[in-house]
Amino acid sequence: MKVAVVYDSWTGNTEGIARYISGFFGCDIFKVEQAPSDLSSYEVLFLGSPNIRSGPTQKIDEFIQKASLPRKILIFITYGAPLWGKISSAKCLKHIKGRLAAHTFLPSFICPGYHKKFKTYKNRPSSKDIRRLEAFLQRISI
Repeated sequence: MKVAVVYDSWTGNTEGIARYISGFFGCDIFKVEQAPSDLSSYEVLFLGSPNIRSGPTQKIDEFIQKASLPRKILIFITYGAPLWGKISSAKCLKHIKGRLAAHTFLPSFICPGYHKKFKTYKNRPSSKDIRRLEAFLQRISI
């Protein structure tokens, strides 16, 4: 199965998750700026973004509006804002899914990550988060 990972990362949290996914599946990985605009030859896309005020980064938002993407998409989100981060991550997922309404969505993965401004979730994603990610990846069927 041909799988790709496209991500944006501001502080390294989302990049760490993206790299783990790429290693797990042995698949292509692209930072959003280097991602090809035509990914339709892939069967599954793992799409990752930090949660920025209940939405993806502007680069991810622009990418998903212009690119040719595979039908199956799995979204992964990282967040660092305390309390509100987990709630607003659900809104971020909804925003992305709304932009990609014609696609089929696999289960999503949300993970806390260190926030430089708020100093929350220090040392996250942690080894426990990565074990949770690995278990998640083993359960999904792509």
